[in-house]
Amino acid sequence: MAIPIVTSISSKQEAAIRRAIISVVPDYFAWTEKAQERYRANMPDDDDFRIRQIVINVLFGIKTTTRDDLEAALDAFDGGQYLLLNGTLLQLTGIGDDFFLLNEYFAENTSLLDFETVYDYDHADHVFQESWRQRDIPDYTAKPYRGSLYFRWARLQINGVFHYANLCTMAGYVHSKLEEFGFDKINGLIPHEYVEGKNHGKREGQGALFDMRIDAGGLEPQLEELKDRYYRYLSTRFESLLDSYHTNATKRVYQIDDNQETEPHRSFIFTDITALQAVRFRHFMQDCNAIQGDPEELKPLIEQEYQEAVAFLEHAHQDIVANFDPKVVKLRKKMKVIIADAAAKDLL
Repeated sequence: MAIPIVTSISSKQEAAIRRAIISVVPDYFAWTEKAQERYRANMPDDDDFRIRQIVINVLFGIKTTTRDDLEAALDAFDGGQYLLLNGTLLQLTGIGDDFFLLNEYFAENTSLLDFETVYDYDHADHVFQESWRQRDIPDYTAKPYRGSLYFRWARLQINGVFHYANLCTMAGYVHSKLEEFGFDKINGLIPHEYVEGKNHGKREGQGALFDMRIDAGGLEPQLEELKDRYYRYLSTRFESLLDSYHTNATKRVYQIDDNQETEPHRSFIFTDITALQAVRFRHFMQDCNAIQGDPEELKPLIEQEYQEAVAFLEHAHQDIVANFDPKVVKLRKKMKVIIADAAAKDLL
């Protein structure tokens, strides 16, 4: 299926935007550009709700009264409808040359405008996450900052075309590929599937139990051991990649189109801290293009990592088959997963 291209907004989208903003903030167009941008980045929840109501009504003829009505309408949307809606709303939420929107949560009284560069945001987030780990985990040693951006969601216009986007460090990108390749390989070595446990879907409190079990034809302990070893391999390899890219500091951003059926999508891969420091949110595409790397350079790197991961898994599998005792049970804390009713429809 061809991807619908949302270029410069249509007259209908313009009408939806104008009607919504005038209805909610009548004097908006009399403000300075800086004041408008500050409002868009810090839009109150009530204003956001009312604007969405109006935009959905103008674009799709859907009238909603309550927040529940709005959520029900959005739940029924297909990818094309979401694309049109999000492309329209970006005009009221994005900042800078490309209407850039980082689709992540921010602390109270904080917005994207508080961070000039991608580095500023990522470093602040790293410090925050590490400080919480130090509070929650006894004897935890905070990791040095080498870039921690890992598939952060974003929306923006690229040459006037609305896009969904992911932002990630090079080490994180390689790690994600190793996860994908590795667990496919594990399934080849020890075929398995998830099956419903006896309590799956059973009511408990205000939700239902999520009880899915792995069926590996009697090789469940061996499978668990192989996965555990690979998780450790991934962790070690990730730290090594972070150190390597941090030391070499090639200052590149690789742009990879990952378009889906109804969604124009691009991934932005930052090699290291110097690349993060070079890209400003207000001038995102301009700065990314200025230090753009050739995505073809990634292919031999990924292939080498893939071959090394396969070799590790095959050796680990042979060792487990020859030496692993499945009767030795690792002590693990049993967990009961209860899915709230609102989310259960997608999982049960």
